[in-house]
Amino acid sequence: MPHHEAYIVSMYDEKVKGDEQYEVQMEHFFAISRETCGSDFVVDYCVIPVGSISRAHVHINSALGQYFIKGEGYYIIGYGTEDEKKYYFKPGTFIYVPRGVIHKLVNTGDIPIESITVYSVGSGEETGKYYTEPPIEAKSTNFHMK
Repeated sequence: MPHHEAYIVSMYDEKVKGDEQYEVQMEHFFAISRETCGSDFVVDYCVIPVGSISRAHVHINSALGQYFIKGEGYYIIGYGTEDEKKYYFKPGTFIYVPRGVIHKLVNTGDIPIESITVYSVGSGEETGKYYTEPPIEAKSTNFHMK
């Protein structure tokens, strides 16, 4: 890529697909990534359905920053450790989770959560997502844009 080139990636671009493997209960769209535009970090648009709870997990290779656009709930940071703590969020909240910290997200609102997450690596796979608890009952997702 030339030094002064930029990319525009639309959520409707054929390269941006819902990732059904990354987290079965949630819709993830890795819009800016190594795959879509050669980026060395990832920007993900995520939809978390009403009542959803993520499986406790850790990103072995990546920190994450998340911004909440719609919805409300809480993160459990340090899940299952003596340092476990809840962090409540609503639209306009940012959260930072360092690499290697076990976390879990809960939607407590009456609408889906919409958020933007940035990972410090080039693809969702490179985050080294590792689940620390067994699978949660699968819920259907639609993997579509409004």
